[in-house]
Amino acid sequence: MTAGLKTFGGMGYKAATVRQVCAEAGLTERYFYESFTSKDDLFLAVYARCVDRVGVALIAALEAADDTAEAKARALLEAYFGELQKDPLFARVLLIEVLSLGPELEHVYREAMGLFTDHLQAEASVLLPRKSVAEGRAEIAAAGIVGAIVHVAMRWVISNFERPREEVLRGLLDLLIAASR
Repeated sequence: MTAGLKTFGGMGYKAATVRQVCAEAGLTERYFYESFTSKDDLFLAVYARCVDRVGVALIAALEAADDTAEAKARALLEAYFGELQKDPLFARVLLIEVLSLGPELEHVYREAMGLFTDHLQAEASVLLPRKSVAEGRAEIAAAGIVGAIVHVAMRWVISNFERPREEVLRGLLDLLIAASR
């Protein structure tokens, strides 16, 4: 799994081969095929671990935050962007390489975005526009906010974290606070 993360995050999903993952792991291909059926199978396992890692960080941050829109939004953003910056290979797999899987596997990205949307919706009374929540449009508002966060995160990862994290967080925090009103 670690070798898969390094290989996919370092050279990209399309360029990576089973042989390269095995070389990174210091194992023969025989051992690879005892655990995985293909490169796709390994990528899906690595990606699932990345999604789980983000989910755990987001839940912990939201539970620990005060029950105000600003505190919840800041906690959410700090946890998410902190995880991305802590491990650039993880960030590339989570946000960039998953998009190169092709139509037969693109559902994993949609499912992950759905989970992120669910986390945000769970905090609907604080983080989402009151009118949207009251009128049954919380899921749409949550998906829009998640789309904005993920798009900014992708740009930040692709730029090799060019802007200071706090600047990125402040910009998104402004958006989330405005949306919550």
